[in-house]
Amino acid sequence: MIKPTTISTKMRLAGGLLSFVIIFIISLTVMMNQMSKKDSYIINIAGKQRMLSQKMSKEAFFIAHRHSNDFRELNTAVNLFENSLKDLLYGNETTGIYAPQNEKIKSKLEEVMGYWVPFRIHIEELKSDIEGVRPDMEVLAGRIEKLLYLSDSVVQRMVRANLSNVHIDLSGRQRMLSQRMGLYVSRYLNTANAQDLLIYADAKALYEKTIQSFLDDPAVKNAPQVYSIVKENYDYWEEYAVFLETLLEQESKINRHLAYIYEKNIQLLNAMDEAVWLYTDHSEQKNDTFLKFQYIGLLVGLIIILYAFVMTKEIIEHLEHFVQKAKELAQSDLSTLTKHNVNLSSHSEDELKEASSHISQFVYKVNQAMQESEEALKKAESAVSQLQQIALDVEDAIDEMGIDENEKKTFDKNVNATEDIAIQSAENLIHVNKMLQKLKKSLNQMVEHAPPKEETNDA
Repeated sequence: MIKPTTISTKMRLAGGLLSFVIIFIISLTVMMNQMSKKDSYIINIAGKQRMLSQKMSKEAFFIAHRHSNDFRELNTAVNLFENSLKDLLYGNETTGIYAPQNEKIKSKLEEVMGYWVPFRIHIEELKSDIEGVRPDMEVLAGRIEKLLYLSDSVVQRMVRANLSNVHIDLSGRQRMLSQRMGLYVSRYLNTANAQDLLIYADAKALYEKTIQSFLDDPAVKNAPQVYSIVKENYDYWEEYAVFLETLLEQESKINRHLAYIYEKNIQLLNAMDEAVWLYTDHSEQKNDTFLKFQYIGLLVGLIIILYAFVMTKEIIEHLEHFVQKAKELAQSDLSTLTKHNVNLSSHSEDELKEASSHISQFVYKVNQAMQESEEALKKAESAVSQLQQIALDVEDAIDEMGIDENEKKTFDKNVNATEDIAIQSAENLIHVNKMLQKLKKSLNQMVEHAPPKEETNDA
């Protein structure tokens, strides 16, 4: 693993990693909140399906037994259940419902769809049968009254024709049977009680047997007025019997649909309930996974913070070591620094190593400049001394040669100018040497007056 060696790289690495973890945790939290909202919405939709399955069954039984043709609530529940089930099974981007995210949920929703398709068919057939039977049920009361009227007319005609008491008694029983059939047919249509249907069947069989016996009875045939009303009663009875059988058959179909709805509603409800629990379990698993990622992100963040702390501590130690080296430079003789090792440890940061190297080079250059200045100063002093000696020798030679006084003055003037130049050069070198000495003193004072180690750490 490549270890960073510069302070800037270490700080960028720690800051970058910590920023990445923070952004990761924030993004994960935002995503988790969004997913939780969608999961809650989907669980709500799935849970609503259970209510709708019960509402459809309740509406179906209510309509069937209250003889109502108001299918608005039933249609609303059916359409909402089917649309929601399709959205749950196949997804709907418009409403924000996503398709099943695991096979268990998908399999369970497909099972619900398997229950729903025939369930929907029975509901539609139930509606159709109810719409078909309602007109017959509305005229049932009028047909019962007409049969009663004809049966009563038979009794009255037999009484006027002075037929036997047996005939009158049987015809009177027919009136009662017509009412009995009407009563128990109506009760069966309202309650679907099988006992009512059996009582109706017995009354019907007895009524039909009696009316048939009247048609074959010689006494009735010999009374034209009685026979004509009996014949009219029989003709209507045949029509009425077919009407009742058709009505009962339609009601039987309705009852079969209701029985199917009653039976399959439980299966539909249980399957949908299991799907809701699967959605809930899947949502909890996702939340657990998100929380694990958050905990991992927090752990990584703590590790990065610990790494940054250790790295900062290491940098501070290296800075302290660097300051100590600088103090050593300040307290040492600059003329001897080039003989000592002023470099930092190999584990120090590159910036500190580079600064130490620059300081060493700077001190080395100052020493070199001071040495060259001192050497130049010595050479200048030697040159001035030599020029003075030469000037004395030349003056002695001129005196011996007897040169004109004006020429001698001119020569002395030139020699003095040369000496002045040499002296001026020596003075300049002395000034440069003094400036270098001041630079040395300033460097030493700068380091000596540096803040203590504790203050440096705080800075």
